[in-house]
Amino acid sequence: MEGLTAAPKIGQHSEMDAGLSAVLGATVGAVGTGGAGIVAAVLARSQGRAQLRAEYARITREPRKSAYAAYAEAFQKEHDRLVHAMALVDAASEHAPSVSMEPIIAEARSHMDLSDQEEGVITHLQAQVHIEGPRSVINAVVRLGRDRYAFKCAVITCLRRLEAGDGCPESVVDVMEEKRAVAYRVYAEFLFAASEAIGGDGLEGPPA
Repeated sequence: MEGLTAAPKIGQHSEMDAGLSAVLGATVGAVGTGGAGIVAAVLARSQGRAQLRAEYARITREPRKSAYAAYAEAFQKEHDRLVHAMALVDAASEHAPSVSMEPIIAEARSHMDLSDQEEGVITHLQAQVHIEGPRSVINAVVRLGRDRYAFKCAVITCLRRLEAGDGCPESVVDVMEEKRAVAYRVYAEFLFAASEAIGGDGLEGPPA
Protein backbone atom coordinates (compact mmCIF):
# COMPACT_ATOMS: atom_id res chain seq x y z
CA MET A 1 0.00 0.00 0.00
CA GLU A 2 1.38 3.38 -1.01
CA GLY A 3 2.66 5.38 1.91
CA LEU A 4 3.73 2.44 4.04
CA THR A 5 7.37 2.17 5.07
CA ALA A 6 9.10 -1.05 4.00
CA ALA A 7 9.25 -3.82 6.58
CA PRO A 8 12.50 -3.95 8.62
CA LYS A 9 15.11 -6.54 7.85
CA ILE A 10 14.87 -9.71 9.88
CA GLY A 11 17.07 -9.61 12.95
CA GLN A 12 17.15 -5.85 13.61
CA HIS A 13 17.02 -4.91 17.28
CA SER A 14 13.87 -4.13 19.23
CA GLU A 15 14.60 -0.40 19.38
CA MET A 16 14.47 -0.32 15.59
CA ASP A 17 11.10 -2.10 15.72
CA ALA A 18 9.95 0.57 18.15
CA GLY A 19 11.05 3.31 15.74
CA LEU A 20 9.29 1.55 12.91
CA SER A 21 6.15 1.34 15.01
CA ALA A 22 6.17 5.09 15.51
CA VAL A 23 6.60 5.81 11.82
CA LEU A 24 3.99 3.29 10.76
CA GLY A 25 1.67 4.46 13.49
CA ALA A 26 1.74 7.95 12.09
CA THR A 27 1.08 6.58 8.64
CA VAL A 28 -1.92 4.61 9.85
CA GLY A 29 -3.62 7.84 10.78
CA ALA A 30 -3.69 8.70 7.11
CA VAL A 31 -4.69 5.33 5.71
CA GLY A 32 -7.29 4.27 8.26
CA THR A 33 -8.04 0.98 10.01
CA GLY A 34 -7.17 -1.16 7.01
CA GLY A 35 -3.63 0.15 7.17
CA ALA A 36 -3.50 -0.65 10.88
CA GLY A 37 -4.00 -4.34 10.14
CA ILE A 38 -1.15 -4.35 7.64
CA VAL A 39 1.13 -2.56 10.11
CA ALA A 40 0.35 -5.11 12.82
CA ALA A 41 1.03 -8.01 10.45
CA VAL A 42 4.39 -6.56 9.34
CA LEU A 43 5.57 -6.03 12.92
CA ALA A 44 4.36 -9.46 14.07
CA ARG A 45 6.19 -11.17 11.23
CA SER A 46 9.43 -9.30 11.98
CA GLN A 47 9.30 -9.96 15.70
CA GLY A 48 8.26 -13.59 15.22
CA ARG A 49 11.19 -14.39 12.96
CA ALA A 50 13.61 -12.65 15.33
CA GLN A 51 12.29 -14.79 18.17
CA LEU A 52 12.69 -17.94 16.10
CA ARG A 53 16.30 -17.08 15.34
CA ALA A 54 17.04 -16.40 18.99
CA GLU A 55 15.41 -19.68 20.01
CA TYR A 56 17.37 -21.59 17.36
CA ALA A 57 20.59 -20.07 18.68
CA ARG A 58 19.69 -21.04 22.25
CA ILE A 59 18.87 -24.65 21.30
CA THR A 60 22.09 -25.18 19.30
CA ARG A 61 24.44 -23.32 21.64
CA GLU A 62 24.84 -25.96 24.38
CA PRO A 63 25.48 -29.00 22.12
CA ARG A 64 27.98 -26.99 20.11
CA LYS A 65 29.68 -25.71 23.23
CA SER A 66 30.07 -29.25 24.57
CA ALA A 67 31.45 -30.59 21.28
CA TYR A 68 33.90 -27.70 20.86
CA ALA A 69 35.14 -27.92 24.45
CA ALA A 70 35.66 -31.70 24.30
CA TYR A 71 37.66 -31.45 21.08
CA ALA A 72 39.70 -28.48 22.32
CA GLU A 73 40.63 -30.36 25.50
CA ALA A 74 41.62 -33.48 23.56
CA PHE A 75 43.71 -31.43 21.14
CA GLN A 76 45.52 -29.64 23.96
CA LYS A 77 46.44 -32.96 25.61
CA GLU A 78 47.66 -34.34 22.28
CA HIS A 79 49.65 -31.22 21.54
CA ASP A 80 51.33 -31.42 24.95
CA ARG A 81 52.26 -35.06 24.31
CA LEU A 82 53.80 -34.20 20.96
CA VAL A 83 55.68 -31.21 22.37
CA HIS A 84 57.11 -33.37 25.15
CA ALA A 85 58.18 -36.03 22.66
CA MET A 86 59.70 -33.35 20.43
CA ALA A 87 61.74 -31.96 23.33
CA LEU A 88 63.04 -35.44 24.14
CA VAL A 89 64.11 -36.30 20.60
CA ASP A 90 65.63 -32.85 20.23
CA ALA A 91 67.67 -33.41 23.39
CA ALA A 92 68.73 -36.87 22.23
CA SER A 93 69.81 -35.57 18.84
CA GLU A 94 72.17 -33.04 20.43
CA HIS A 95 74.26 -35.62 22.30
CA ALA A 96 77.33 -37.32 20.95
CA PRO A 97 76.77 -40.82 19.49
CA SER A 98 78.90 -42.31 22.28
CA VAL A 99 76.39 -41.17 24.91
CA SER A 100 73.51 -43.58 25.42
CA MET A 101 70.19 -41.86 24.82
CA GLU A 102 68.11 -45.01 25.05
CA PRO A 103 66.11 -43.93 28.14
CA ILE A 104 65.23 -40.60 26.54
CA ILE A 105 64.32 -42.21 23.23
CA ALA A 106 62.21 -44.81 25.05
CA GLU A 107 60.32 -42.06 26.88
CA ALA A 108 59.68 -40.24 23.61
CA ARG A 109 58.38 -43.47 22.10
CA SER A 110 55.98 -43.93 25.03
CA HIS A 111 54.47 -40.51 24.31
CA MET A 112 54.04 -41.36 20.65
CA ASP A 113 52.49 -44.74 21.46
CA LEU A 114 49.96 -42.97 23.70
CA SER A 115 49.30 -40.53 20.88
CA ASP A 116 48.48 -43.47 18.59
CA GLN A 117 46.14 -44.92 21.21
CA GLU A 118 44.26 -41.63 21.53
CA GLU A 119 43.97 -41.07 17.78
CA GLY A 120 40.55 -42.69 17.62
CA VAL A 121 39.23 -40.50 20.44
CA ILE A 122 40.37 -37.32 18.72
CA THR A 123 38.91 -38.46 15.40
CA HIS A 124 35.56 -39.14 17.08
CA LEU A 125 35.49 -35.75 18.79
CA GLN A 126 36.40 -34.05 15.53
CA ALA A 127 33.49 -35.81 13.82
CA GLN A 128 31.15 -34.43 16.49
CA VAL A 129 32.36 -30.93 15.70
CA HIS A 130 31.67 -31.61 12.01
CA ILE A 131 28.10 -32.56 12.87
CA GLU A 132 27.46 -29.50 15.04
CA GLY A 133 28.89 -26.99 12.56
CA PRO A 134 28.67 -24.27 11.45
CA ARG A 135 30.78 -24.22 8.30
CA SER A 136 33.35 -21.78 9.71
CA VAL A 137 34.08 -24.13 12.62
CA ILE A 138 34.10 -27.21 10.38
CA ASN A 139 36.69 -25.58 8.12
CA ALA A 140 38.79 -24.60 11.13
CA VAL A 141 38.75 -28.07 12.68
CA VAL A 142 39.60 -29.73 9.35
CA ARG A 143 42.67 -27.49 9.04
CA LEU A 144 43.57 -28.21 12.65
CA GLY A 145 43.32 -31.97 12.17
CA ARG A 146 45.56 -31.76 9.11
CA ASP A 147 48.22 -29.61 10.79
CA ARG A 148 48.16 -31.60 14.03
CA TYR A 149 48.90 -34.75 12.06
CA ALA A 150 51.69 -33.00 10.12
CA PHE A 151 53.30 -32.06 13.45
CA LYS A 152 52.97 -35.64 14.68
CA CYS A 153 54.58 -37.00 11.51
CA ALA A 154 57.52 -34.63 11.90
CA VAL A 155 58.15 -35.88 15.44
CA ILE A 156 57.85 -39.51 14.33
CA THR A 157 60.39 -38.91 11.54
CA CYS A 158 63.01 -37.69 13.99
CA LEU A 159 62.23 -40.38 16.55
CA ARG A 160 62.59 -43.18 14.01
CA ARG A 161 65.97 -41.87 12.92
CA LEU A 162 67.17 -41.94 16.50
CA GLU A 163 65.76 -45.43 17.07
CA ALA A 164 67.66 -46.60 13.98
CA GLY A 165 70.90 -45.24 15.42
CA ASP A 166 71.08 -42.29 13.06
CA GLY A 167 71.25 -38.71 14.13
CA CYS A 168 68.39 -36.26 13.79
CA PRO A 169 69.85 -33.38 11.76
CA GLU A 170 69.06 -29.78 12.59
CA SER A 171 66.96 -29.43 9.44
CA VAL A 172 64.61 -32.17 10.70
CA VAL A 173 64.43 -30.54 14.14
CA ASP A 174 63.57 -27.24 12.45
CA VAL A 175 60.71 -28.92 10.59
CA MET A 176 59.31 -30.22 13.89
CA GLU A 177 59.30 -26.74 15.38
CA GLU A 178 57.76 -25.25 12.26
CA LYS A 179 54.95 -27.82 12.25
CA ARG A 180 54.36 -27.28 15.97
CA ALA A 181 53.99 -23.53 15.52
CA VAL A 182 51.57 -23.96 12.60
CA ALA A 183 49.42 -26.45 14.51
CA TYR A 184 49.11 -24.19 17.52
CA ARG A 185 48.29 -21.16 15.40
CA VAL A 186 45.51 -23.07 13.68
CA TYR A 187 44.31 -24.25 17.10
CA ALA A 188 43.85 -20.60 18.07
CA GLU A 189 41.90 -20.02 14.86
CA PHE A 190 39.63 -22.92 15.75
CA LEU A 191 39.02 -21.46 19.21
CA PHE A 192 38.13 -18.07 17.72
CA ALA A 193 35.71 -19.64 15.25
CA ALA A 194 34.12 -21.77 17.98
CA SER A 195 33.74 -18.80 20.30
CA GLU A 196 32.07 -16.77 17.59
CA ALA A 197 29.70 -19.62 16.75
CA ILE A 198 28.45 -20.11 20.31
CA GLY A 199 28.42 -16.40 21.09
CA GLY A 200 25.93 -15.40 18.40
CA ASP A 201 22.40 -14.45 19.48
CA GLY A 202 20.78 -15.64 16.26
CA LEU A 203 19.56 -12.15 15.35
CA GLU A 204 22.21 -11.03 12.88
CA GLY A 205 21.39 -13.35 10.02
CA PRO A 206 20.14 -16.78 9.02
CA PRO A 207 21.11 -19.68 11.29
CA ALA A 208 24.38 -21.28 10.22
